[in-house]
Amino acid sequence: MAGHLKRYREIARVLTRHGLHAIAVQAGLGRWLPHQPTERDLEVERDKLPGLLVDTFEELGTTFIKLGQLISTRPDIFPAPYCQAFARLTDSTSPVPFEQMAAVVHDDFGATVEQLFAWFDPVPVATASIGQAHRARLHDGRSVVVKIRKPGVVQEVHNDLEILKNLAGHLSRNSQLLSDMDFAGLVEEFSRSLRAELDYLTEARACEEIGDHFRGAPGVHIPWVDWETTTSRVLTMEELSGIRIDDVDALDAAGVDRPDLARRAVEVLIRMVFEDGVFHADPHAGNLFVERDGTIGLIDFGMVGRISPEMRGQFARMVMALVRQDTDGLVRILLEIAPPRGALDRRRMRTELARITSWLDGRALADIHLDRVANQIFTVVRHHRLSLPPEVVQLFRMLIIVDGLGLKIDPGFDITTVLHPYARRLIEEQLSPRQMAARLRDATLTAAQLGVDLPSYARQLLDRIDGGGVDVTIRTAEIEPLVGRMERTGDRVVAALVVAAMITGGTNVLVAYRDRLGRFAGPLVAGGGAALTAGSAYLAWTGRPRHIRPR
Repeated sequence: MAGHLKRYREIARVLTRHGLHAIAVQAGLGRWLPHQPTERDLEVERDKLPGLLVDTFEELGTTFIKLGQLISTRPDIFPAPYCQAFARLTDSTSPVPFEQMAAVVHDDFGATVEQLFAWFDPVPVATASIGQAHRARLHDGRSVVVKIRKPGVVQEVHNDLEILKNLAGHLSRNSQLLSDMDFAGLVEEFSRSLRAELDYLTEARACEEIGDHFRGAPGVHIPWVDWETTTSRVLTMEELSGIRIDDVDALDAAGVDRPDLARRAVEVLIRMVFEDGVFHADPHAGNLFVERDGTIGLIDFGMVGRISPEMRGQFARMVMALVRQDTDGLVRILLEIAPPRGALDRRRMRTELARITSWLDGRALADIHLDRVANQIFTVVRHHRLSLPPEVVQLFRMLIIVDGLGLKIDPGFDITTVLHPYARRLIEEQLSPRQMAARLRDATLTAAQLGVDLPSYARQLLDRIDGGGVDVTIRTAEIEPLVGRMERTGDRVVAALVVAAMITGGTNVLVAYRDRLGRFAGPLVAGGGAALTAGSAYLAWTGRPRHIRPR
């Protein structure tokens, strides 16, 4: 707990050092601020905020850097300036001394690095915030890469994740914008993902699973895992070598057919999605190599996406709707994939999607870049607060990377020529008699179960009504116009009663005391008339139709 308090103070200091006093207060860190913020301290220029947040996350270390990288991949939730700013965050850090990494290996295997490996390079080939990689050679002569998790990183990340969960709760309660984004849910999703990334066994199993899917497939090389020297903290995999796939000069010097290479590489990555349902979620150029015989090798399976057959079919229908410029079909499938978190203006959503399909109409496929189409769809999703599943966002991001990779290898590459056949095949499978019969059977069973359960639900509803009624939840934003209307109506009723009382009282006084009033009768009648005129004017003014502007 003492460590948590120290970290809270550190986070508060870093936020204030970068001028983010308001965020510190909203995050519940007010008690740890170095000084009471002034009104000027709480003001931050909107266009500078993304950069300040990036600097803050970078200074706060591993967990916050990883969160920033996740934010950069969620354009369905965060505006483009934030995604672009957080994309600058890098995971590379200074290497840990070899003696400390060797100690981790000894703790896990009870043997030294020299005993486990015939040769081990103490200089890392790559260093990240969670671990670092070293080249080595097994006793049977096979070359491997050994990833070792840095000592102490697990406890550090777990502590920060607990703190982040608390901060996200405070921010969601104090910021309507972050609440609408479900920022607390995003942090929960991030926590699960990062905890899995800490366990190298997860990466080893994913690599082996993808390798099994491509076993016997020509032109693809997935590295094997040496399970004898692999644990949750140490991962030993086959070392792949070759030309980096985006090194066009080296590819040309080696006589590689780049258009063919672009098509083959993208087909390998797309097949993972539409046939296997398990895909490499970070296929940037540094993770793909071209071997001497033209075989494509893939490494680093720390980020792997999974997508269900149902979701694959839905995504295929979305692709086909875009290709056919079918706006209504795009609306239906998008709402099927990403239901709204609140009220939906369907007409406005259709208008916005129609702009996308009309922009696609008449354009050559080679002129349509996937990143632009995806970003336009993400903008619609964000505006209408649609709940796009994380795996779909991950898939979109993977396809954008793949599209960029294909264009880097071959400027004339068109990813839709690869996507279209897979999407069409999936849709044809869904429309096959066997699949239609299966869906009809499932629908029949669901309807039958609903028929059985309906009397029970009706009985529960009647019991609830008899036992004290039904609770109704109304949002503040929805009830405010009603309250305002009731207040105005109340004011008009009071004014009407006053006017009526004045008419009745004034008439009675004039009738009863007409002789005694004498010369005061005229001014009294005039004053009463003026008051009645003012009251009548007020009633007429407040009774006119009002147009309420949407918030």
